[in-house]
Amino acid sequence: MKTQPYICRVHIENFRNFHSVDFSLGEKQVLIGENAVGKSNLLYALQLILDPTLSEKDRMLEESDFWDGIENPMDDGQHILIEIYLANFEDNKNLLAQLADASVIVGGKETLKISYKFFKKDATKPDYSYIIYKGNDENRAFTYEDRKILNIRVIKAIRDVEAEMKSSRTSPLTQIIKQKYTISKDVLSEISKALDEKGADTLQIGQVNDLESRLQRLLNDMVSFSADEFNVSLKTMNIDATKLLYALRPLINSRETGNTSLGINNILYVALILLLIEDDTIRTFLSGDLYHELLEQDHEGLLERSYEKSASPDGYTLNLTALQDATLYDSLYAFFSDCVPTANGTTILAVEEPESHLHPIYQRLLYRHIMNKTNTSVMITTHSTHISSVAPITSLVHLITTKDGTKVNTTANIALSADDYSDLTRYIDVKRGELYTAKGIIFVEGISEEYLVPGFSKAKGYDLDRLGVVVCNINSTNFAPYCHFADVLGIPYVIITDGDYYHMVDKEKHFSDIEDASHVGKGFDGLDRIYQLHRSDVDPEYTNWDYNHQRKYFETFGTFIGEYTLEVDIFKKSTEQDQTVLCSVFDQLTKGGQTQRDNFATELRAGRYDKCLSKIESTYSGIGKGRFSQRLANYVSASMVPDYVSNAIDTIVAKVR
Repeated sequence: MKTQPYICRVHIENFRNFHSVDFSLGEKQVLIGENAVGKSNLLYALQLILDPTLSEKDRMLEESDFWDGIENPMDDGQHILIEIYLANFEDNKNLLAQLADASVIVGGKETLKISYKFFKKDATKPDYSYIIYKGNDENRAFTYEDRKILNIRVIKAIRDVEAEMKSSRTSPLTQIIKQKYTISKDVLSEISKALDEKGADTLQIGQVNDLESRLQRLLNDMVSFSADEFNVSLKTMNIDATKLLYALRPLINSRETGNTSLGINNILYVALILLLIEDDTIRTFLSGDLYHELLEQDHEGLLERSYEKSASPDGYTLNLTALQDATLYDSLYAFFSDCVPTANGTTILAVEEPESHLHPIYQRLLYRHIMNKTNTSVMITTHSTHISSVAPITSLVHLITTKDGTKVNTTANIALSADDYSDLTRYIDVKRGELYTAKGIIFVEGISEEYLVPGFSKAKGYDLDRLGVVVCNINSTNFAPYCHFADVLGIPYVIITDGDYYHMVDKEKHFSDIEDASHVGKGFDGLDRIYQLHRSDVDPEYTNWDYNHQRKYFETFGTFIGEYTLEVDIFKKSTEQDQTVLCSVFDQLTKGGQTQRDNFATELRAGRYDKCLSKIESTYSGIGKGRFSQRLANYVSASMVPDYVSNAIDTIVAKVR
């Protein structure tokens, strides 16, 4: 598939939530952020330029449309400015021809720029006006004719799909028929007569059959996840030759939209919109006359290799399997571009909250199809982690409320290695995108921290859920890509990681014990790892400091490092009362007998904490660190919290507050 032009950059000044933002975008984007942060306002900013359904009155803004941080903006002559830049337009002949005067050079590259400006034309008069213009010349108006070639279509969050599909004026089915299929009046008259005589309500017209097949194929490709596929048919509600095509209604499994679920109706509606805005340079159906006409110009035998006789009396259907040959596809695309040029433009699709009324599985399937299998530029706003968790890493637009207006952070240009990209993608999918819902993040390396840190926070008087802080267990010590990802999204975070004390034995690091006076060549692997993470920014005197100084230093980076493992650090910090709790948890979980219980208590009180951890991890006890931490989380006290963990919690709470 040929990729379509898309908005690659947006600049906004003084519009609603946005004081001043400038950000990059990709071809497929997901807008995430809390309620009232400005997701819909961002889409409306684009609509002011590109939406052909907006009236002149809609585009004339008011004082309430200025950013709230400006007092009396119209008295002071303030302006609203919205600029969009386009990428990937080089192969779109229609777009290039229509918008050639929108070309500008940015950073040494050609792009197309279109702007909306709401401003006071005359400083001596109170009246405001607006202009929409191409390039950098305010006299080159971007007009209704331009919007035929470049436009945006927004599917609102609150929508009456059933009513829209029943109306011949708003039905996307009707619009598809009008824009993408040509059927002669003689054929329509014959069909109308046959319907009248036979009392039938299905249309045996090649073009309609083609549309029916495309819709059924698309619908099932989008969301079918069981053995039962959707069966789609088109029924006409009027047999008048002049109206029968515009009175088509889709049936799902022989049911009209009024008798199917809201969720299925929403999926059907999105499928129709995708068909409507799809690049149809390569026709899926050719009438017999057009096919034979094109044969005379086809000197490479492209049509005979790509089309087969349809079931209808006079027509040819595209063989989709043949198009899997990339060379054939490119040749056929070029052939149709030259021989049957279309006047169709580029439509950017924006969908607000596509999760409405949808089962989580449908949400993920629908989204995966839109993002991975369509060549349409798409923007989606969502609160659904089922959708955001399967969003490509590079597709995120994160809106965050600040004192200086909403800030927009995007991942369109994030730099990640292939391995880091793969790790992040898998993590976010499995964890259902919990990173995206966070006002703050505590990155931890294992399951113990995942269970215990929320309990520690509660013991300290903090409710992480109310604060919007999530604990993200990355199941490793490779924090770098996760931190980079959070930085790009503008989400504050801290890291909690084990110290992992070691001493050297035959030039190898020896772990699983605690510090002993006889040890030589000792160190802390956690400090070594974090040093590598921040190496380019570390003070040159770092290596001369003692370990405690090094730990405190890295806390200024938002990284909090223990001495040993978390469990050992807890044992070391615990009071006598805390030790009683720890023994009680061990006693509840162990499969060993009373001797093992007594030994655990003896080792704990003697300070042989590594021996206690070994008993928790041993197959004889049958406990394991994860299970022990899960149970202990119910009994933790503030006195049990290691200092470095306590400092990390205080730091992230301060950041989000």
